[in-house]
Amino acid sequence: MRRLIINADDLGANSARTHGIFQCFEFGIVTSATLLCNGSDAAQAAKHGREKKLPTGLHLNLTDGPPISDAQDVETLLSSTAGEFREQGLQRRALDEGQIDAVHLEREIRAQIEWFLDHHGQPTHLDSHHSFHTHPFIVPLLIPILQRYGIRFVRIQEDLLPPFGFQIPEERVAVLQKKSAEAASARGFFASEGIGSTDHFRGLALAGNASAKNLRHIVTRLPEGTTELMVHPGSMTPIGTPFDLDPQRQTELQMLTNPDVPVLLKERKIELISYADL
Repeated sequence: MRRLIINADDLGANSARTHGIFQCFEFGIVTSATLLCNGSDAAQAAKHGREKKLPTGLHLNLTDGPPISDAQDVETLLSSTAGEFREQGLQRRALDEGQIDAVHLEREIRAQIEWFLDHHGQPTHLDSHHSFHTHPFIVPLLIPILQRYGIRFVRIQEDLLPPFGFQIPEERVAVLQKKSAEAASARGFFASEGIGSTDHFRGLALAGNASAKNLRHIVTRLPEGTTELMVHPGSMTPIGTPFDLDPQRQTELQMLTNPDVPVLLKERKIELISYADL
């Protein structure tokens, strides 16, 4: 049996991203999303998600924008000049070099979970912006928090790299392999404490390389068991970050609403599910 969770990251990041994700959900291909609590459209996206019954998890964010906590309470997570999270490269270095106070980290994780509970309800699972939740400093701090709040599943972004059927630059492969290896190491720690995940994961290499052809390569070679596919669709917008403005957001939207995709899934006898079904 092959089961597939297609999870759209960054719900609530802004209205264009939210709109694109709901288009894919209503089309029937995106089965799950993760909500960015500090996004400009987060509250509206949470409300709409409840109304539409979109299975939604928490997209833990430690690398983009302002914290949910008061800035003075989590200052070691923040840029000293902007009062916002450091960008991902600097934040990872700060974690690696022990510059982040564990109390600040725990406080912000709890704040984001509690914001989610207040605005949406119980998260189906947890993943993170830029794959930070499997960092070796974060994992042992995160596990008791997940247990306390009853979050039973996390993403393990252990991907098949290099991808079959399409090419990405070697330096990009090296970065993604590091993320994948980090996730593989974290899997056992989560599992030993009763926190599960999918059997397989795809999507690291698809980000920036979305196309109907590359999606087909992934789907036709889906292994037995349950796989999560990470996607980042969005509607067109004249404003936002470079990631929001990248035409790949609309390419992913078109890829996921292509009428050939449901046909392919049926042919391959792949069942679409969500984290709520695990």
